[in-house]
Amino acid sequence: MVVPRVLAVLTLVALAGCSAGGHSGKRRQPSGPPLVIPKPSRTPTGPPRPALAGTVCGKVDAIGGYPARVVVVKGRTTCVTAMRVFGKYYDPTTPAEGSAGLAVIDHWTCSAHLKVATCTLRATTIQARG
Repeated sequence: MVVPRVLAVLTLVALAGCSAGGHSGKRRQPSGPPLVIPKPSRTPTGPPRPALAGTVCGKVDAIGGYPARVVVVKGRTTCVTAMRVFGKYYDPTTPAEGSAGLAVIDHWTCSAHLKVATCTLRATTIQARG
């Protein structure tokens, strides 16, 4: 039978592990200072808060080299999300289609007209205004 052999092998392995430290009866002292696990620190700002319509989140550098203010126009999102979307939209490596510069960034549909880029996701609209 295979089962008794497996049990015998497991028993031998367990006994070998117990006797590996020797028979002196003394416990080995750990070397070095004791291990201290730090408590996680809270972030000073906490979780991102939703930005309502009219909130100016910051500025990004547009493709033309001019600064553009990122604004929540309609709906709710976080400024972190709005800044990330426009940062990716204005990245020169992001492929854009046609004269409107149509691109999809993290499910946001973005396009540009003159110095205003607009991104929408469901009922939320954000803009970068130059």
